[in-house]
Amino acid sequence: MRIARLICSVLLAVGLLAIPDQSRAQVAVGISIRVGPPALPVYVQPICPGPGYIWVPGYWAYGPGGYFWVPGTWAEPP
Repeated sequence: MRIARLICSVLLAVGLLAIPDQSRAQVAVGISIRVGPPALPVYVQPICPGPGYIWVPGYWAYGPGGYFWVPGTWAEPP
């Protein structure tokens, strides 16, 4: 009985030592854009191409050359 308890204790200790320690390495990346996008343009929404389509509005996206307008479009729902 004592030997079985000793073997269980040793196996438990070995199992706990085999668990890898948590890594402490950290990486941080920060992006700061100090200029806001231009005002939203006013344009006429095109006519719906057919029943079941939904309007996906346009938005300002930011790229290497600054902000650019991505126009809205009609899309079929998923």
